[in-house]
Amino acid sequence: MKKILLLSFSVLALFTAKAQCNEVFISEVVEGWSNNKAVEIYNPTNNTVNLNGYGLVRFSNGSTSYGSIAPLDGYTIAPNDVLVVVLDKQDEAGTGLEAPVWDELAAAADVFINPNYDNGIWPMYFNGNDAIAIVTNNGQTLIDLYGRIGEGTGFGGWSAYGTNASGATLYATTDHTQIRKSTVTSGVTMNPSSFDVFAQYDTLPANTFTFLGAHTCDCAVSVSENVERSISIYPNPLTGDILNVVSPSVIRSIRIFDNAGRVVFVNGTILDRMTRIQTSMLAKGAYTVEVVSENGTINRQNFIK
Repeated sequence: MKKILLLSFSVLALFTAKAQCNEVFISEVVEGWSNNKAVEIYNPTNNTVNLNGYGLVRFSNGSTSYGSIAPLDGYTIAPNDVLVVVLDKQDEAGTGLEAPVWDELAAAADVFINPNYDNGIWPMYFNGNDAIAIVTNNGQTLIDLYGRIGEGTGFGGWSAYGTNASGATLYATTDHTQIRKSTVTSGVTMNPSSFDVFAQYDTLPANTFTFLGAHTCDCAVSVSENVERSISIYPNPLTGDILNVVSPSVIRSIRIFDNAGRVVFVNGTILDRMTRIQTSMLAKGAYTVEVVSENGTINRQNFIK
């Protein structure tokens, strides 16, 4: 397929802008070990979206052009639902570049695409330094972008957060699962001047597949609910023993109350906007999580285990 220089288009501001909650966007990116790659696409609208004419592309290693469009023709996404796209590596006997995706990821897939590498032209062979995009109109209209197009040759990734034992830089976009924050209600339709993954995504460890298949977004709640809900907790109901809590402000402390009002969990040393709570000690039932922000704001939200 013809390669379109999306970077030059973005500089000229020729991408079609989309209103909030009116168009599909990327809700989760799994950049796991080996071939564990997935892109979740969310429909924030109240209508079923037909993906005929939509496709995924990848800008490899800082390139300003993509390889080939992977079409999503024939698939639809119901209102406030998702489509989970997974790299098509399912041969249990596969090794090396043909190693199969893990069983948990395969179970979460709605569609498998790009079985052949073909010198890396297909989008699902992305790594932590590759920008990924949803496009339409034969690649001329950008619907959403994860990363930044044309970051530079030899670019290692986005949002450095430290170094490993050998001194190599660690990047949030490498070997992590990224979940779009619930406050994000539309895609990135122009190439940004910079990409801070922490600003739009919650970062989880490598090979985290638990949250594929559903997405929490402010588009799916009423205006009054949106105003009141300033913290995000997921999954709710819990599907495992990990409760993720995300706040727009730095969290000072968290308490969990059981249905009788008794405190069953306390953590007063968080000082971050996101935390993961181990809930294996909690029995099944209804609970309330109380989040006290650094600015003194108190928010409470119910959840079920």
